[in-house]
Amino acid sequence: MINLVDTINSTNTWLSHFKNKDFDSIISLSQSKGFGRRGRVWESDFGGLYYSLILPHRKLLPLVIGVSVAVTLGRKNIDVKLKWPNDILVNGKKLGGIICQSESKGTIVGLGINIENKPNLATSTNLQHLGYHIDKLCFVQELTEEIKYFMKCDDSEIIDKFLSYDFLIGKLVNWDGESGIVESISEEGCLVVKKSNNELIFLTEEVHLK
Repeated sequence: MINLVDTINSTNTWLSHFKNKDFDSIISLSQSKGFGRRGRVWESDFGGLYYSLILPHRKLLPLVIGVSVAVTLGRKNIDVKLKWPNDILVNGKKLGGIICQSESKGTIVGLGINIENKPNLATSTNLQHLGYHIDKLCFVQELTEEIKYFMKCDDSEIIDKFLSYDFLIGKLVNWDGESGIVESISEEGCLVVKKSNNELIFLTEEVHLK
């Protein structure tokens, strides 16, 4: 079931209180307290897509959602790239983001995509600026079918698909005062980075491009 509301504090927070079963979801036209990873504020003005759904626990779930979004937008000839672990990019700028919150009976997945809203950051973009328009409800319905498909795929298939959209492979990144070249994504979903001394590091937290 898809719940539709004009405005809400957070679609993820709402689902955490009122969830019923897997694939129940909510779309809001705006959020007053939208958030991303590490509790960062997510601008949620009217014109964007703010969507959350309940999914069963599954390994590599952020990657599952990322490739599902990329495939769905790709059908509209939008050249999406994915920045591990949860950013959706077009032309090197952030179009949207994903957040996964595990709870006792499942995972609440939140997705924000800039459609007609105008994010303040110069590193962000929206579909209107790129010359595209999507119907939110149709997009969510198509996206849900892709998620159902990729939820059934093997881990190796998901990683291979993610790598086909990957933005970081071969790039120099930094984290916690260290840096290295991104090599791949591990079977566990970690980012594999090679330092200058050829040591391989397996990261679970986000990295920054140098």
